[in-house]
Amino acid sequence: MLPLAKFFLLFLLGVVVAGEYPKHVKETLRKVAEGVYGVFGVYEQVSYENRGFISNAYFVMTDDGVLVVDALTTYKLGRELVEAVRSLTDKPIRFTVITHYHTDHFYGVGALKEAGSVIIAHEWAFDYVSQPSSWNFYEARKKILKEHMDGTDMVPPDITLTKDLDIHLGKHRFEVRHFCKAHTPGDIVVWIPDKKVLFSGDIVFDGRLPFLGSGNSRGWLKCLDKIMELDPNILLPGHGNPMLTKDKIRDRVLWTRKYIADLRNTIRKMIEEGQDIDYVREHINEAMLEIDPSYAQVPVFFDVNPVNAYYVYFEIENEMLEEEE
Repeated sequence: MLPLAKFFLLFLLGVVVAGEYPKHVKETLRKVAEGVYGVFGVYEQVSYENRGFISNAYFVMTDDGVLVVDALTTYKLGRELVEAVRSLTDKPIRFTVITHYHTDHFYGVGALKEAGSVIIAHEWAFDYVSQPSSWNFYEARKKILKEHMDGTDMVPPDITLTKDLDIHLGKHRFEVRHFCKAHTPGDIVVWIPDKKVLFSGDIVFDGRLPFLGSGNSRGWLKCLDKIMELDPNILLPGHGNPMLTKDKIRDRVLWTRKYIADLRNTIRKMIEEGQDIDYVREHINEAMLEIDPSYAQVPVFFDVNPVNAYYVYFEIENEMLEEEE
């Protein structure tokens, strides 16, 4: 089997922006809606130079306190996130919702707990922190980030959900939802219905290929359909720029859906023709470009698409076996 960690890092490759990296996450602080703010990591893989600040985190200020979405990649970055909140309000940070237990989204939760926040995630988080492979990845991150990882630990959530959880804070209702398995087995989104703002985690991407090696591609399609049903005015992803118009959201959601559907349909056809995994990996780029030549313009398509095909091949194969039963 291909080493997941290796290709997850490859997947995180993005466009490296020249110049100095932020010395504090507060330098990227941006208002995206009334009472809603975000800090935005660089679009590249984790490195010592960027301190692991490659993902986004958000917070919503209410009369009764603050709700945070995601906690960044290290304890130190999480503490900087708390300082960014404190630069705008002295209201208590009551809740932190982790969209999924991947390292760049939850390693900073220790700092949020110190600030008095209750940590909320899908119950899959406990599976993740109990796996030896997760601790191996933690040790690998320590080698890359060195002193930037000081104080960082794999902290489990305080409250978990399997499907639905509503949080009432101030005048707002925050709907925390697990629609399906997608990027991971434990993806959750946060929906503020009165603002029509959706925090999507890593279910929707802007400007790069989604990584399909640790979730479920069939479930991912259902999640994207559900997001379209919600029809948000603003979509705040785990990486990249906020999507602030319905046209932008629709374009990115439908593009993500099209790529996953094209990959699944192509692999299923190859399996039905009797092709094995080696053939699929070797020919998948060519087959996808026949469907849509514009895939060639997507960053790291040629490297990551065969990796996605490797995992989706076995997923489709299992689906076909279930259909025969």
